[in-house]
Amino acid sequence: MELGNYEQPVVMREEAKRRRRRMKPHSPASNLSSVELISIEFILPTSNKQVQETMLLEIAGNCTVEQMKAQIWMRAIEMSQTTDFYHKFPPDQFILQYQKKGQWYEIYDKHQVIQTLDCILYWKVLEKKVGKISVIQKQKPAQAVQEFQTQLNDLIGYDVTDVSNVHDDELEFTRRRLVTPRMIEVACRDPKLYSMHPWITSKPLPEYVLKKITNNNIFIIIHRGTTSQKIKVSIDDTPDMILQSFFTKMAKKKSLMDIPEDHSELDFVLRVCGRDEYITGETPIKDFHWIRQCLKNGEEIHLVLDDPPDPKEDEVQKEEWPLVDDCTGVTGYHEQLTIDGKDHERVFTISLWDCNRKFRVKIVGIDIPVLPRNTELTVFVEANIQHGQQLLSQRRTISKPFTEEVLWNTWVEFDIKIKDLPKGALLNLQIYCGKAQALSTKVNLQSHDSPNSDSKCKTQLLYYVNILLIDHRSLLRSGEYVLHMWKISGKGEEQGSINADKLTSATNPDKENSMAISIVLDKYCHPIALPKHRITSDPQGDRTRAEMPNQLRKQLEAIIDTDPLNPLTPEDKELLWHFRYESIKHPKAYPKLLSSVKWGQQEIVAKTYQLLAKREAWDHSSLDVGLTMQLLDCNFSDENVRAMAVQKLESLEDDDVLHYLLQLVQAVKFEPYHDSALARFLLKRGLRNKRIGHFLFWFLRSEIAQSMHYQQRFAVILEAYLRGCGKAMLHDFMKQVQIIKLLHKVTMDIKSVSAEKYDVTSQGSWEMLLGVGKITGGLTFSFHVVTKFLLYLGGSCA
Repeated sequence: MELGNYEQPVVMREEAKRRRRRMKPHSPASNLSSVELISIEFILPTSNKQVQETMLLEIAGNCTVEQMKAQIWMRAIEMSQTTDFYHKFPPDQFILQYQKKGQWYEIYDKHQVIQTLDCILYWKVLEKKVGKISVIQKQKPAQAVQEFQTQLNDLIGYDVTDVSNVHDDELEFTRRRLVTPRMIEVACRDPKLYSMHPWITSKPLPEYVLKKITNNNIFIIIHRGTTSQKIKVSIDDTPDMILQSFFTKMAKKKSLMDIPEDHSELDFVLRVCGRDEYITGETPIKDFHWIRQCLKNGEEIHLVLDDPPDPKEDEVQKEEWPLVDDCTGVTGYHEQLTIDGKDHERVFTISLWDCNRKFRVKIVGIDIPVLPRNTELTVFVEANIQHGQQLLSQRRTISKPFTEEVLWNTWVEFDIKIKDLPKGALLNLQIYCGKAQALSTKVNLQSHDSPNSDSKCKTQLLYYVNILLIDHRSLLRSGEYVLHMWKISGKGEEQGSINADKLTSATNPDKENSMAISIVLDKYCHPIALPKHRITSDPQGDRTRAEMPNQLRKQLEAIIDTDPLNPLTPEDKELLWHFRYESIKHPKAYPKLLSSVKWGQQEIVAKTYQLLAKREAWDHSSLDVGLTMQLLDCNFSDENVRAMAVQKLESLEDDDVLHYLLQLVQAVKFEPYHDSALARFLLKRGLRNKRIGHFLFWFLRSEIAQSMHYQQRFAVILEAYLRGCGKAMLHDFMKQVQIIKLLHKVTMDIKSVSAEKYDVTSQGSWEMLLGVGKITGGLTFSFHVVTKFLLYLGGSCA
């Protein structure tokens, strides 16, 4: 069905609207609840170009999109002239779309509260009393779309459409949410600048390089075909000025350099000889990375007078998805979600902050395909609630004999209330084993409550798995889960890698051979949503600002100046938090101050956000990358803290982004959710600059190949990048991936041949490596280096 203008609108049963108005509750409780009723006109899928079938409904603002669709279907079955259609097709085969500033948006999140939708806010700004939403039937993807997706999956090295190893829709959710930043970046980038991606820096020229320059002038050699011309230029000249000067000098000698008479400097660009690197734009030539490299090494500067690349080669595949609602995943404020003072029949979503009971989880049992060799072992489950590296609460089950299937069927209650669970909190489940002992009932009961009860008996951590308690929609998880666990590796891996892997919320994809744990989380009659924080004043903080003695001030300054690797004592943290309004004046104190926050207390988290609203010292300070990276490490899971750090990185130049790119990619592992400010930052900078995009592609792809713990996260970011990088980059990446695959095959073939039984002849090596050379045509110089070296080795063997 096309979305367009219709000539004959037909509104069904206006009397139904009046009847609904008469049925509004008018009790004092309902007045206190202030449940908003929103008038929406729905354009039904049974409309056609001749007749538009519509329906006008008043929707409760605190119901969800899924509930709204159900209301549409029930009313359409009652009133539509084509009721058979609505009996035949269920609501989940349809999507909801609305128009904003000429662009169509999909209301994607079925769990989202209606009053938080971007379209509702937009209509209020326009003072529209009735908004319009179109109900559209989902279409099967075209063949070309499926083929493009297959191509992308091959480049990524992972099938992002495979949802067999997920327990929610976060992967697909993130794919849709990243469409908007990708489209914005592609639409805003300069096609000419992107196609040539000059590598520049604004840092001053080093003194030792300046000493090699005479009178501020340097010589460059410009090649065209088989001829060349050496000219003297100022290091402050821009490439455009150099071209203009060159063409003035060559005005009567164009034929010598094979330049058509009707062409001028506007028709050419300067490119580094043998490299896919352009010297172009309004930047002084001294600020180009290649020019500095030549001056540093005392080498001649050789440039080619070349035709500019065609920006059409960087066009992107047309998006098959509509944009999603800008507020997708938003839950609303506590005042909108609270059940206090509301008619319970009109409650559709409950605020997490109304849940005053303690959080609990039912440990059903574990199942392992292959038992360890030692059968005289006991096993227990340790359950932790943690936020980053901060342990919020810990409990464990009693020990039981380690068999193929161990059942506890017991509820484990934590000493943290549901309302205090922060976003990003992980339920960490760990399987420990130890030698069987004759334990009394009294000891068993103690082990259930005390984490240290088994301290006399040596235990070993075998398996672990995590699940986010607040999902990507800010909804509390509920129901039954079977989680396939990760095995603790016995290899001597780096501690940093182990810490990152132990924070993953992904489950083990090897379901056949992995330990599985079955748990149950409490179920509720309505979704439980974590509200947005409303920033208010902090009276207590205001009082403590002027109450700091000099002795304590010196102590605070000493804490701030300590090495970041030195752990803070509880007294240090208490002092930092008590005088937080003084600490926040010092940007250097931010990592220490925020590590002092008790993230398992909702009131403290609210005060932290009030504090961060007054972070002028941080915003106005110069960028310290090392300091900023501390806020992106494994100690911080709060999305506002991490977003604040990423915002600071926005001022990084492309050259600096390249310098820190590998660290930033690794920091993505510490994000609690796939969609994050850091992921969007990397996507944006990669789409803006081809050189950054090239390294981003390979950093992400290598992680996908090596780290099963974060395959999905890196894959969804890489897919978003590949959908926006353009045809030319996709073509280069396909060739590069082909070469890697061929080199891997060559390596495995050589490895499989035993040197004792058969010697690999030089001719055989050459024939295998010759295949690499057939693929390298058209690749950039930097990639040619590796393959030419390998071909040289193969040739020398012959």
